[in-house]
Amino acid sequence: MLALVRRYLTYRRLRPVIFVLPGHLVKGEGPERHYTLGQVRRAIADLKLSARATPYALAAACTLQELEKSVADISAADYQQMRAELADLFGLASADFTMDMLRSKAFNRHEPVPENVYAGSGGGHH
Repeated sequence: MLALVRRYLTYRRLRPVIFVLPGHLVKGEGPERHYTLGQVRRAIADLKLSARATPYALAAACTLQELEKSVADISAADYQQMRAELADLFGLASADFTMDMLRSKAFNRHEPVPENVYAGSGGGHH
């Protein structure tokens, strides 16, 4: 049960990276497959993303090459791990997603994670 709660809280924390960040970037920078570190950092600040969500936002929106030339504290393994976690958590087909994929109408449907034990319970309304 604790693992399910942890997964749900991670989903909630990272949801803006997948559902808000791509739209914010396209409004400020135009539609791109990937963005520069500076562009993503501005968007992170504008959106007030948490410190725990920030590395995921960078991994989602930037290429590994962009991060390697600019950020010393992210390894290729960390980059791939974060992208794999995002893909798993949000039901993406692969960890090789791009920002334009995240903005697509087909992807942008929100469905609660299946492990959310409270989704659809119908309780609590009095």
